[in-house]
Amino acid sequence: LLGGDVTAKNIWLAENVLDILTEQREWVLKSSLLIAMAVYTYLRLIVDHHGTAQLQALRQKEVDFCISLLRERFMDCFMIGRDLVRLLQNVARIPEFEQLWKDIIHNPQVLSAQFTDAASVGLMGSRVAKQSLWKEAALGVAEPQQNLCFPPQVRFGQQKRYQDWFQRQYLSTPDSQSLRCDLIRYICGVVHPSNEVLSSDILPRWAIIGWLLTTCTSNVAASNAKLALFYDWLFFNPEKDSIMNI
Repeated sequence: LLGGDVTAKNIWLAENVLDILTEQREWVLKSSLLIAMAVYTYLRLIVDHHGTAQLQALRQKEVDFCISLLRERFMDCFMIGRDLVRLLQNVARIPEFEQLWKDIIHNPQVLSAQFTDAASVGLMGSRVAKQSLWKEAALGVAEPQQNLCFPPQVRFGQQKRYQDWFQRQYLSTPDSQSLRCDLIRYICGVVHPSNEVLSSDILPRWAIIGWLLTTCTSNVAASNAKLALFYDWLFFNPEKDSIMNI
């Protein structure tokens, strides 16, 4: 299930997986990790699904699915942490999520007696849990994240042909504008090189992120990409986070 991809194949997959999750709801509710992964994945896809009648219908099914899990099992979704705030912000203008935001800010305990305030979402979730979500929901299903990790022998200053290939493959369509955020969050949360790599001339993370920012042709995409980069800095918790996140 790829973000930033509205090809017929990806839409078919998104719709059919959603139908399975909806039909097998009792099975889904048995796993907190599956609940969090499903909400993470479909909150992300909602952003891309607009325009045609088919996409609007799918989007409404995704909205209903996410809202039902968020309201029924909010504390399971809580493990997503600060990326839950980021994803909910991206869909905040949709009426159902607008109402959810009002409850999160003004009446949090209607979602769960354990939930106290919106700020705690950004600070919640161990690094291990969040990395597990990123790897399962991002790396496990999204080819762009896997291929963004350029071959380890690529030296700083020699990366242009890899960047050109990656841009042609994944970043060349208008729909792919929203993919930049996913890639930046993945780099911040999962790609943590060793000290040996950091001290070498291997292509550094900041160079990849800087290049991704230059590929944004939409002001909205550029703003969202920059915010994705700073989320860990805004919510940094030295007791739970790695310095590599920032």
